[in-house]
Formats: sequence, C-alpha cells, structure tokens
Amino acid sequence: MSNTRTVHSSTSISKMNSALQISCLLVVLGCLLGSGHCQSEAEFAAKSREIAQVFGNPSVDKYTKARNLPTLIAFYEKYSSRLRLTPQERISINNAMRQYKAQRNQQVDGVSAQGGWLSDIIKTAISIIVKAVE
Repeated sequence: MSNTRTVHSSTSISKMNSALQISCLLVVLGCLLGSGHCQSEAEFAAKSREIAQVFGNPSVDKYTKARNLPTLIAFYEKYSSRLRLTPQERISINNAMRQYKAQRNQQVDGVSAQGGWLSDIIKTAISIIVKAVE
C-alpha cells in the first residue's frame, strides 16, 4: 500500500474556506428572509382581522373606533403596499391621514386636543381600508 499525501497550498485552503463561509452565509440569509416573509404574512393577516373586527363591525361604538384610529393608521402605514387600492383611493386615504395627524398635532394651552369627531373624509378612508382587508 502506498501512502500518498495530498498537499494543499494555504491559498487554496483559504479560498475554499471563504467559499464555504459565503455559501453558509447565503443559506442562513435565505432561511431568515423566508421565515421573515412568513411571519410578516401571518402578522398582516392577524392585523387585517383585527382592523376588520373593529372598523368593519357596525355594532362597535364610535368611541372604540376613535380609540383604535392610531392602530388603523399604523396598519395602513406599514401595509399600504399590500392593500389592493386604486390610485384615487390611495390619495383619499393619504389626505385623510394627513388631516387626522394635523388635527391630533394641534395643541390647546400646550396640551394635545382631546376628543373630537371623525370627519367624513376619515370615515371614507376607514371604509376603504376595511373593504381592502376583508
């Protein structure tokens, strides 16, 4: 039996290690991105149901809806690209969001305004978003 030994240069070992590390990194990134997408889908579905339960249910009172407006706005800002909306609906919602935020930022004697009513444009935006998530 012959004892032959293969001698590798340090350069070839280094290249092989780098290639192996890059391959492992790509596999890990692929797994993370894939699971992140799944979590994002599940989160989107759960939040959509939550929005529809509050804003799509006629038995929910207007005060509960008003209290949940920040949740609706956060949902829209995070997931607006996933909602099937026409350009006109998108413009209408964006205008309503700006109007709502401007109203919320108004201060009376150094304190944010409390209470208030939901204007027709905000009600329209809510109905468009609810229709899109159902």
